[in-house]
Amino acid sequence: MNKNLTDDDRTTAIGLARFAYEYINAAMLVDQNHGARPGFERVSPTPAYFLAMHGIELSFKAFLRHKGVTVRDLGSHKHFGHDLRRCYRKAKELGLREVFKMRADDMRAMLLLLELNQMQGLRYIRTGLKRFPSWAIVESFAVRLHQAVAVQIGYQSFDISYPSYG
Repeated sequence: MNKNLTDDDRTTAIGLARFAYEYINAAMLVDQNHGARPGFERVSPTPAYFLAMHGIELSFKAFLRHKGVTVRDLGSHKHFGHDLRRCYRKAKELGLREVFKMRADDMRAMLLLLELNQMQGLRYIRTGLKRFPSWAIVESFAVRLHQAVAVQIGYQSFDISYPSYG
């Protein structure tokens, strides 16, 4: 292994897109596996939401990395960390809207995921009332975002379309 490689050399947009794909795909598998069980007809299991949210984060970061944002900034809590809002804001600044049209349902899915994950609520149990987004809007947002980003950076994506999104 070359010791002269930097974090920016080792962490590529394609690598981030690959991880995003794997997390989103895993989220869909969890949903499919549990979706037929009573109680999960409308709301997917919590791990599916966590996996999808992380896949969305990695899709944003793949786009940002492709646009030259450093790995240090991507991981820094001062800049981006795990903050989807900051990642989305910067991605918009760098041209994401030219390739991905955020719909009202996409924004609703992202905001509800952020709300659910306050204080790591998608990883650790937090008692109290929770508002889960419909799995349909989470899945379509995650997949369509990945598809748009993957085209930009030259990586494969999902062969799925959502008719209501044209």
